[in-house]
Amino acid sequence: MTAARIKQQFDGSTQNHLDSALAKELDHLRQRVAETAKGEFFFYLTDSARELVLVNATEQHDDPRRLKLAIERLIVYPLANLFATDRIQVGDMIRIDRDRNQPGLNFRREVEELPPPLRHLGPEAIAGPFL
Repeated sequence: MTAARIKQQFDGSTQNHLDSALAKELDHLRQRVAETAKGEFFFYLTDSARELVLVNATEQHDDPRRLKLAIERLIVYPLANLFATDRIQVGDMIRIDRDRNQPGLNFRREVEELPPPLRHLGPEAIAGPFL
């Protein structure tokens, strides 16, 4: 199902509601990531990735729970897997995109050379240079 088909299926107000609900849920997910022990990585979705999430959320029913389930299945579980296997590092930017030749989303790390935050350093490493 394409974005045009979604627009045919729903009127503009419903589409705007789904877009704002997705934005709100992604903000909650970013907060969850920030609250984890190593949560200094960031992510964003391309427009095509957002479209895939909305399509998955609206395929069967117009139910807000479907959006949350689609986010968990398509974004949270893959991010958690990358995080658990240390393929996401502090300061990484994760680009979540859609490859139209595959059923799911692609997660690409856009690494920027950022120094690790001070809170990850031990007390002796912080106090050392200042003594």
